[in-house]
Amino acid sequence: MVPPYSIITPVPGWRNRFPWLRAGTTRRPPDPSVRQGGLAGRLDVRRWRSVVRSRQVHGSRILVHTDVPRGEVLVGDGDGHATRATDLLLAVSLADCVPVFVVDPERKVVALLHAGWRGTAAGVVESGVAVLERAFRSTPGDLFVHLGPAICGSCYEVGPEVFAAVGESTPRGPALLDLRRVVCQRVVDSGVERNRVSVSPECTLCGGKRYFSHRRGDRGRHFAFMGILAGAG
Repeated sequence: MVPPYSIITPVPGWRNRFPWLRAGTTRRPPDPSVRQGGLAGRLDVRRWRSVVRSRQVHGSRILVHTDVPRGEVLVGDGDGHATRATDLLLAVSLADCVPVFVVDPERKVVALLHAGWRGTAAGVVESGVAVLERAFRSTPGDLFVHLGPAICGSCYEVGPEVFAAVGESTPRGPALLDLRRVVCQRVVDSGVERNRVSVSPECTLCGGKRYFSHRRGDRGRHFAFMGILAGAG
């Protein structure tokens, strides 16, 4: 069973729409004195053959997984994962950046991306869609995308260089940036229909400490996770 301190926020509506899929975000423990452990300590990993993570470098490399060893596995550098393998749980760690959940229900293919401003500027969203097209023959019009809990546009003040990097009009000084709006537009520009893109309203900084926030000074990280269940749906 999931440890009692490990609360999970599922992607809204996807459990019913895609019964063969599990996707969501872990929250920080209500009791900060509880030792967190790794992802395996926060999810019922016994139902998954493998749990895969990478060394995130705020880039655009997407790792495609066909089979990995059993257990919780740390693979190479990358900020996204894609697979059609069952019982393989993909995971990224976060503390303000945007988790991007992507599913192609026609081909039962999934991708999970880590999109901070640097990764967004590097094209992690576009790379994720392109990898699904190339590796699995997905069509952008068939994809559903959810942008999970992240720092909101009312909290995320950044310098002009960040606006320039992500292709936004550059202010004269520090200003507020809605990174999820930027990511959402890039998803749509990649060919995904806007009515197939959902955005979480939750902010990692001003949302009542439900998640970890780098801007708040938290050292911990929460996880976004996504996987295809064998024999479900």
